[in-house]
Amino acid sequence: MVDSLKLYLGVDGGGTKTKAVLIDSSKNIVGKGQAAGSNAIIFGLTKSANRVALAIRRALAERKIKISRSCLALAGVDIKSNNQDWEQTIKKHPFLSKVLNRPLVINDTFAALRSGTPDKNTIVIIAGTGSNCYGRNEKGQEARSGGADHILGDEGSGYDIGLKILKSVVQDLDGRGPKTALTKLLFNKFKINSLESLCLLVYKKPWNKTDIAKIAPLAEKAAEKGDIIAKKIIEQAAGDLGLMIKAVALKLNLKGKPYTIITSGSVFKIQKILYDHLEKDIAKFSPQAKFTKPSIDSATAAAYLALENNF
Repeated sequence: MVDSLKLYLGVDGGGTKTKAVLIDSSKNIVGKGQAAGSNAIIFGLTKSANRVALAIRRALAERKIKISRSCLALAGVDIKSNNQDWEQTIKKHPFLSKVLNRPLVINDTFAALRSGTPDKNTIVIIAGTGSNCYGRNEKGQEARSGGADHILGDEGSGYDIGLKILKSVVQDLDGRGPKTALTKLLFNKFKINSLESLCLLVYKKPWNKTDIAKIAPLAEKAAEKGDIIAKKIIEQAAGDLGLMIKAVALKLNLKGKPYTIITSGSVFKIQKILYDHLEKDIAKFSPQAKFTKPSIDSATAAAYLALENNF
């Protein structure tokens, strides 16, 4: 029975969703669960912890299972104090404190790196609700770029693209900017018809980082119609993500060497034009670099880290 096996838990918590995966010692998946986003910078520690707990409950599916080790790969865990805040929150949480035995709490980039390749010279670029870049070389050296969240960073992310869409639409409507197909696409999506109704929509709740990121797919739809504004938004996002990769590659002395770039996050699933721009940009900088997509999802990769690491 599953209950008698050694089981390992991985959690991937981002701005949009939280996934939990339970595996056995042979890396067979024995449980999955999902909940809403759990980036504590966006939602706060209490709400984020409750969402992590819900994803884990769904993965356990009411079974009384003892988890041997767990790894929580969470967006927003970027400095030591973030890690400590999560550890304290887990200790005080009525459910998490019982099911998680000395959990490893790490930034989501570490799991994303594990999800893509066993290569030693590797960089992962995450572009989901937020953006972040992390790399490691054959000497075991590490480097990061981006990840300062939406006030100080998140360039090239779904949030960044979404915010540029909103501002371009407003500039179209009030006469400060050129006409853009983004306006009609946005109005149709939310069944609105004026700047006033857009303002009410955005400010009534008000929209948070995740809400803004959800409109990012409109950029590619408009670009496919030949919209110049949308094309510029996508090109700038690709350029910003490229700058993160280049910064990490230079820190790790990888520019002139073969290395693998893992692209992870929702932006790469919806923005084919962005992906193409990014590949061309990096090819000029590092001709030997190659792009790949994750072979497993980040929650499963976090479970692998729980299994593979003794902590």
